[in-house]
Amino acid sequence: MTSQHEPPAFVKSRLAPADDAGSAMWDEVASLHDNDALLPVDQLTASLNRIGSVLAVISTLYAFLVVFIRSVRRMMIYDGRKEMYHVSEWKTAYQITNLTVNLSLGLLGIYHYNYTVSQPSATPTSQLVEGWEDMSIFGELQIAYQLWAIPVGKFLVNEHGLMLFHHVCVIVVGMMSAFFTNGFRYFTPFFYGLIEISSVPLAVMNGFKGNPELSRRYPSLNQVARLVFAVSFLVVRFFMWMPNIARYLHVAAMLGFTCRSKKCQLGCALSWWSAIGLTCLQLLWSYKIVHGV
Repeated sequence: MTSQHEPPAFVKSRLAPADDAGSAMWDEVASLHDNDALLPVDQLTASLNRIGSVLAVISTLYAFLVVFIRSVRRMMIYDGRKEMYHVSEWKTAYQITNLTVNLSLGLLGIYHYNYTVSQPSATPTSQLVEGWEDMSIFGELQIAYQLWAIPVGKFLVNEHGLMLFHHVCVIVVGMMSAFFTNGFRYFTPFFYGLIEISSVPLAVMNGFKGNPELSRRYPSLNQVARLVFAVSFLVVRFFMWMPNIARYLHVAAMLGFTCRSKKCQLGCALSWWSAIGLTCLQLLWSYKIVHGV
């Protein structure tokens, strides 16, 4: 993504057919740079307000859960019951919060993916990039969610580096969808919503992992959670992810190669490579799941 107006010939030949239809597609994508870079100020202000509100709600839910779980844990230990002796209120509250947010995002994404956005084959290339402003809610929700998850994951639950990398990449692509006119919001119900449904059984599975007593008491339920997680993850984050990300990366590359300024190139490249990073994570986790089943 280095040229400013006319993409290199080898790039043009690989991203679109070398015929009139291909030239028309390049012209259609290039014309998108006539749009204002950012969405209107009133929309940006509303987006920032929603991000702040959602961040406050998630943080409040987490704080409440920490206090509640700590109180229950103390009462059970006082009564001589050891079921929650090794339970961390920080991690358990984190898992419950993740489950709540991911379930909400997943259900919202499933609805809009099936009933709001049209099929890619029936959608003009330009409409894959611009428009769909109502779908910016997905970017806003993800930005708020990841802004909460980074400090909690880093300082309270000792989350590993790959997940922190994931959080940062999601914020980058989320900002593109929430703030920019050419924000690829067509893709957000899937990438920011539907795929999160696979994280619901993951939260249940992590709950069992963090509570050995619960795992011993309900071994069958633990196995069901593991199986449901493996199947749902592979279905939505591999088999459904790959064709959707291929379409996004293709159109996003065309947008980047037709940029008219260095700032545009930088923004497109940052979003594009963040999507590549997220895809690599899905492939890595899919590999681990297949070999762990």
